[in-house]
Amino acid sequence: MDKTILVLTDFSENSWTAIRYAANLAKRFNWTVELLHTYTIPIKDSVHAKMENMFLTPQKEEAEGMLKDWQTRIDDEFADLSCKTVSLLGDLEKTVLNLLQEKEYRFIVMGAKGKGMIQNAVLGSNTFALIKKSPIGVLAVPITFQKFRLQNIGLLSNFKASEYDLLDSFILRVPEKFNLSLLHVTQKYISPKQEDIEDWKQKLSTQFSFNKIDYVEKNAVNRLDYNMPIPRCIDYMVEIEAIDLLLVSYSPKSFFKSIFSRNLTKAIYRNLTVPTFFKRNLY
Repeated sequence: MDKTILVLTDFSENSWTAIRYAANLAKRFNWTVELLHTYTIPIKDSVHAKMENMFLTPQKEEAEGMLKDWQTRIDDEFADLSCKTVSLLGDLEKTVLNLLQEKEYRFIVMGAKGKGMIQNAVLGSNTFALIKKSPIGVLAVPITFQKFRLQNIGLLSNFKASEYDLLDSFILRVPEKFNLSLLHVTQKYISPKQEDIEDWKQKLSTQFSFNKIDYVEKNAVNRLDYNMPIPRCIDYMVEIEAIDLLLVSYSPKSFFKSIFSRNLTKAIYRNLTVPTFFKRNLY
């Protein structure tokens, strides 16, 4: 596995936040950062193919000029960071998926507006598209990110086999032990049996090495007099457990099949409060 983090930018401030996070992560483990910007030309009709250079050259020059400015900004804030910039013509999603065929990056890092903010940046829609298709997952960073920490990791858990794959993928990429909190959402105040919780913790502890492993749950409520939907339950547990990074397994069907909506992963992404590593469910 290459020791390089791929960071995607559209030159918005939330993508700068993603760069700051990736830079801290790279410095922590002596990795490098590759900053990618993709651009397209407004010519789709092959009849106008001869006019492509009229649009392509200015687009390319503008992209490379912006990347040069951002390289200077990165060098000023992270003097010891090894970083290179790349601009490529093409659709962001297809370009990234093609790059993943050529190189095994540690992480793909992208910015996200975060909780309660309007999704109007280019990367906003593309981030979720990549979450659904990237074989190595996507680490999304909310614009509210401030201080880098990687001590308390939260796993959105429903005691499923896919969580092994998610943890395995993350631990292979991060060569450091951490505290793990299993975050579970209940409904109708029905909690899992204590022996099932302990059995799950034991299975994870046997396969992986943590500093410690905890379990916390929050009940989802949808009433007229009191509303605690699943995303808010997750936010609550993230806050009380002081989670530095959240792990979420993406399924094209549903996350918690019996109680989670099909759009839960998207809802989590749109309301990020902490950096979150999303990975497609292989099961």
